Amino acid sequence: MAKSDYVINDLLGYPYNGKYPPKGDKHGIYHGYASDAEETLFYDFAVQGYDLTFLYKGKRYYFLSTPDHVALCDECYTEEFQVFPDGNAALEQFKIDGKSLLELIDLLEEVEPV
Repeated sequence: MAKSDYVINDLLGYPYNGKYPPKGDKHGIYHGYASDAEETLFYDFAVQGYDLTFLYKGKRYYFLSTPDHVALCDECYTEEFQVFPDGNAALEQFKIDGKSLLELIDLLEEVEPV
């Protein structure tokens, strides 16, 4: 699925993640998502295309977002270790301890757009 397949505009023209849409009031504290981590992953990273950093079990991870792909990178965003077609694919396909970021979302710390 390409990013253009899941980024949808609401009636006011604001983009949102059609595959992982907000479930609550869009104007609430996390714009309809259950946590800050969900908002950052599903909206800032997957829709807006911000780079991403987070901690998991004391290890920091870095993801670079480009118009063409998303990549797991080093801390300087200069070396790409693993490449994904888009943000949602990275959330679904990147594995830590055999689990996707979607499965680990509540265990991630310091989830921040860069």
